[in-house]
Amino acid sequence: MTLAPSILWLLAGAALLALEAFGIPGIGFLFIGLGAIVTGIAVEAGITNSGDYISQFAIFFVTSGALTVLLWRKLKTWHTSPKTAERYSNMVGDQASVGKGGLTPGKEGRVGWSGTTMRAVLAPEITVTLAEGATVTIVAVKGNLVSVKPN
Repeated sequence: MTLAPSILWLLAGAALLALEAFGIPGIGFLFIGLGAIVTGIAVEAGITNSGDYISQFAIFFVTSGALTVLLWRKLKTWHTSPKTAERYSNMVGDQASVGKGGLTPGKEGRVGWSGTTMRAVLAPEITVTLAEGATVTIVAVKGNLVSVKPN
């Protein structure tokens, strides 16, 4: 028993979307998965012949490319929008504890804040190394990176 090409395209699209959702996000499996689904729909609708693999691959590549061009920047902006990056600005002014290995100027380290460990850097004007367990104040938040200064 062989599956119709439209079913194969739809299954491939579903697998690629699942890979994007549960496996390796951010690589572009979303766009090629949607391209495969559009190709499966085109074959099922009779837009292209089920035996014409060249036109199927042409539809797949064109739709995947067009969706990438149309949606990449919008999805990238949505994923890293300033609204979500500043959502945790209420942390500014809170106390944190320097994590294992301490904090060195110009290098990323860890701090413990409110029961969680966060990526941290020293504020640019700080030139001293802070030992593990030192208490610091959070002065800025950018995404999931906090900038701290000693108390």
